[in-house]
Amino acid sequence: MIVYHFTPSEFALKALRDRRLKISRINELNDPFEFCAVDFSDSDTRSKLETFRNQMNARYGVICFSEHYRDPVLWSHYADGHRGVALVFEIPNDDAIHIDYQPERFKLDVDVAIKRGGFAESDLGQLISTKFSSWHYENEIRMMCGLNDHFCQIDSKGKKVYFESLSLESFGVDALKLIGLIRGTRCDLTPMDIASELLAADTLSVQDTQLDLSSFQIISSKTYPVNGVRSFSACCFRV
Repeated sequence: MIVYHFTPSEFALKALRDRRLKISRINELNDPFEFCAVDFSDSDTRSKLETFRNQMNARYGVICFSEHYRDPVLWSHYADGHRGVALVFEIPNDDAIHIDYQPERFKLDVDVAIKRGGFAESDLGQLISTKFSSWHYENEIRMMCGLNDHFCQIDSKGKKVYFESLSLESFGVDALKLIGLIRGTRCDLTPMDIASELLAADTLSVQDTQLDLSSFQIISSKTYPVNGVRSFSACCFRV
């Protein structure tokens, strides 16, 4: 399916250059209720589910997308106030987790799950995909990613940062296939800025946007191909 990942321009250029996208850690997502959409009235349930969340955080991260790019709030919140871009990806349908927006927390019998040796697949799906209804404007699609030290580097604070590889080739093996880039209405990236981070063999579809004159929507302006100019890949994860 086609999904959109909003990001500031500088991070978009790094993604193009290094052929990778940063994985968000579960405990650092901007919604503190992530993986905690269960009713925590029972302190025992709270303790067990916090343990589960920490275990998940140690093993997995997420990459967040939206089903659309037309909502101006998404650009304001995640694309540097419309100065950034939306990277357009094609991801496998089986990897796409559709978020279910609910006004209330749901009930889950943790003890029953523990007795049977773990959470059922339906329980895990609900824990991973349930968010408060106020987030509905995001129309979020997410992809869970295993944390692999091969795709990891240490940042300036000594913390591990993980990445998922991406490809621009339709025949690539990566789950993330980059098929386009949409410039925000205030984005100052030029075609040459984009081309300088692409290999000479690459061609990326770039789309400009504008404000719709009859609604509160961001709409397409024009689309054009940008051909790469680099002769080698600087990605430290690919030899």
